[in-house]
Amino acid sequence: MIMNQLKFVFGFFCLFAYHLNGQIGIGVESADASARLELSSSSRGFLMPRLTQTQKNSILSPNAGLMIYQTDNTTGFYYYNGNAWSGPLTSSEVDGYIKSNGTVDFSGALNLGSNQIKNLGEPSRISDIATKSYVDGFSGGLIWKESVINLVSSAPNSPSTGDRYILSGSWGGGSVNQIATFSGSSWSFTTPTSKDAVFVTVPSNGYVYNGTTWTQFNSGTVYSFTNGLSNANNTISVATAGVQTNHLANGAITAAKLNSMSATSGQLLTYSGTWGPSSISSGTVTSVSGGTGISVTNGSTTPKVSFSVLGLSQWGTNSNTGSITGNTALTFTAGGTNESITLSPSGTGYTLINGKVGLGISTPTTTLNIQNSNVYSGNPNSNSAPTLQLFNSNNTSSNAHSVAVVRTGGNSGGDPYTSFDITGVKGYTVGIENSTDRMVFNSKWNFINSSAGNKMIQFNTTGQSRVIISDEYGNVKTNWPSGWGGGLCTWDLSVSGIYYSTTSIMSDSRLKNTVNPLKSNFADDYMKLNPVSYYWNEDVFKVHQLNYGFISQEVEQIFPDLISTATDEIQTKSMNYQSLHSMNVEMVKRHENTLQEMQAQNEKQEMEMLELRNQIQQKLNK
Repeated sequence: MIMNQLKFVFGFFCLFAYHLNGQIGIGVESADASARLELSSSSRGFLMPRLTQTQKNSILSPNAGLMIYQTDNTTGFYYYNGNAWSGPLTSSEVDGYIKSNGTVDFSGALNLGSNQIKNLGEPSRISDIATKSYVDGFSGGLIWKESVINLVSSAPNSPSTGDRYILSGSWGGGSVNQIATFSGSSWSFTTPTSKDAVFVTVPSNGYVYNGTTWTQFNSGTVYSFTNGLSNANNTISVATAGVQTNHLANGAITAAKLNSMSATSGQLLTYSGTWGPSSISSGTVTSVSGGTGISVTNGSTTPKVSFSVLGLSQWGTNSNTGSITGNTALTFTAGGTNESITLSPSGTGYTLINGKVGLGISTPTTTLNIQNSNVYSGNPNSNSAPTLQLFNSNNTSSNAHSVAVVRTGGNSGGDPYTSFDITGVKGYTVGIENSTDRMVFNSKWNFINSSAGNKMIQFNTTGQSRVIISDEYGNVKTNWPSGWGGGLCTWDLSVSGIYYSTTSIMSDSRLKNTVNPLKSNFADDYMKLNPVSYYWNEDVFKVHQLNYGFISQEVEQIFPDLISTATDEIQTKSMNYQSLHSMNVEMVKRHENTLQEMQAQNEKQEMEMLELRNQIQQKLNK
């Protein structure tokens, strides 16, 4: 019995699993082919999982597309969009955007996308929206008509009702320059009059009819309308005769509109970016005349406004090219407090200053002379002492450099250098010696390289002697061994320590004279040397490390030629440790000779002892 029940349950689940692989229909015999699950009922609905807001937010790692019905706070269906829960608009939210009476109430920008607002009434308030045709009707001296699609020389294929075209050729009973309108079944034609203007959609430009032909606004053609507007090279301006009263529509300028600018009695309308009222300082100006200066009068009273600077036409000349030429010195002085003077070229133009320029000095002696007696504040970014700062504030690009260039014309020119000088005391220069292409640190303020002693440090771009440091007379050793890469060459070198992998000392016999073997009593003097261990005084070397060596004063008593005495205030003594190498070799050789003599003597004694032993043995055997 139990076995049969198990078989039934197993068969049921197999059948259920089989149906799950296709479409599932509940309440229908077969589910729709496009649906994975279809529910059908005329008396019941589909009940989705119902959760509170807290339960919904507690779901771990919800998958995109997961749906629930929220039962508290803002109730309704919610789905997870992959980033956050999203819920539908409620009826109250819909009322907040579009009301039942068709009005719209919103606090931010209203974005209609590609849709349009249609059937607008005629505006009656300054804040009302107006249609394009209404605005066109109020444009200047032109009579704007409804826009057209294009200029065509033959009837368009498949036009829509309301389509409008300008005829560039006769067709359908219409003539050139007429406007054709399609009613849905036939074309009607109207003849334009002078000043008619339309916007043409396909060229996306305006056209005006001058009584003979239609002219595009940006075609470069000059046209005018009697006493109205003129157009030249896409610039519309008032015609020569100006704007007359008959050109202004009734109500175009009214007292109410002027009052809206908040002007009061005695004020003028001025333009400073926008039109607005402005008060005059005193009286009513009736004339402005120029003589030796400029005078402004209003009858018998002189206004308080005065002009203390004379015009260019009084003391100099100017022209429409922008040049200013003064008969005497020209001075530009900014008024007010902490105001600037700005010279701004247009486009890719330049700001050019010829002659000598002085900053802080009225009589510059060089091309650019920066001079004053101010005290340096310690901050180069805020300092009134003579300071030149090149600052690139770009901190996002590795190519945002600040560059100062000192350059001459070529190898036949002079030396580019920078001078550092204390007036009447001492000066130094850094530059390039043009004749050798070397970078030179020079001990003279004016870069005099004729004396080798002036070239304190030299840098080469090629060769073994990349850096040359000479003594005060210009002496330096540059004869490098063959195969060496090169680097620093100098005359004497004073250091606290040297870390090296190889050292080589010149020992060519062709460079030496008076060569003699060491004296026979050399070994006795050598044995008098007293090796010691020691630490350097901290005021000499900061490194606290045990050293081994000799005392120069002691060695001087034995080998005085190994000791050098400096000319400083304590007459510091130094020792030629290099010479000890040859002494050590000589001592080793002499010890080796002594050992060989002792070994030979030992061998001789051993032979004698062996012979004596044999003789004794022979006597004992008898």
